Amino acid sequence: MKKRFLQSMIALMSSAVFLAGCGNTAEEGTQESSTGDGNLKVTIAGGSAGGLWSTIGEGIGETIKRTHEGATFTYQPGQDGANIITVDSNQADFGIVSSAAVKWAYEGEKPYPKKVEKLRTVAFLHAMPYHFIVSESSGIESIEQITKEKIPFIASVNTKDSPMEMSNRIVLESYGTSYEDIQKNGGKIQFIAPSKSNDQIKDKKLDGTISPLPTPAGNLVELSTNTPIKLLPISEEAVKEAEEKLAAKPYTIKAGTYPFVKEDVPTFAIDTVLVSSTDVSEEVVYEVTKSMYEQLDYLYSVHQSFKDITKETITDLTGAPLHPGAEKFYKEVGILK
Repeated sequence: MKKRFLQSMIALMSSAVFLAGCGNTAEEGTQESSTGDGNLKVTIAGGSAGGLWSTIGEGIGETIKRTHEGATFTYQPGQDGANIITVDSNQADFGIVSSAAVKWAYEGEKPYPKKVEKLRTVAFLHAMPYHFIVSESSGIESIEQITKEKIPFIASVNTKDSPMEMSNRIVLESYGTSYEDIQKNGGKIQFIAPSKSNDQIKDKKLDGTISPLPTPAGNLVELSTNTPIKLLPISEEAVKEAEEKLAAKPYTIKAGTYPFVKEDVPTFAIDTVLVSSTDVSEEVVYEVTKSMYEQLDYLYSVHQSFKDITKETITDLTGAPLHPGAEKFYKEVGILK
């Protein structure tokens, strides 16, 4: 299942940038994070420019600048799983990644060739609930129906080889089907982002789109204004598979989250988290964690996804140990004992 993602990661890590980064030790890397006399310097690796993770990364950077006069912040575009390699090779101090990537990296599972032992978690950022969206016109009422009736399902499944896309494979397998089975039944799998799927669903070129998404997802709200769509529930078995293989958590998309969701829908969520490395000092991680926590009201104004962060959720982290700097702050404010 992870073979294709492994190939993608190998390609990334073989690029000139990654060869330069991965060849460096902590002392040789470009990392210059520091504190004292207003000289806090921080680099965060996130997602592509203009995307949600870019907004999140820039938002965190602003909290640092607001609380540390003279601080220098750099946002570095990146990619989910690859950001862990970027941080581990000291090309960035922090990375925005999925909980699935954290699990795979720290346990040394594919696509990572070995355990990323220096990986540490810092803060929960937001949940990405899994959405199995189909159009009303498709006639599909459940995922089981796709399997039992061998429906030629045509769907977008997010960017190929990403942890988000791989979640679809796990869900479908738990229902006894796969991309290959769907294609054998006359369906099609399109590796395009949900945000770029609206027109094709509206024009009936796609039956639906499946992927973890921030909630409520703006593209789905927009799509529902002119195209009747529905959100299908995820079985307990599929949720358990996601917990085991993706470090996911059971989640309920509440009635009213979208205009088309009239009752609670069970699913799972993959978390987006902030990570760092043991090479980054306790002091730097402490200061960044403190800046975020003390500026939560500001972060809430930056993007609604930040509203997932609360006193109860910010330390709800899995996959790798908590960084000592973050742990120190959370204990100081009474979040951890």
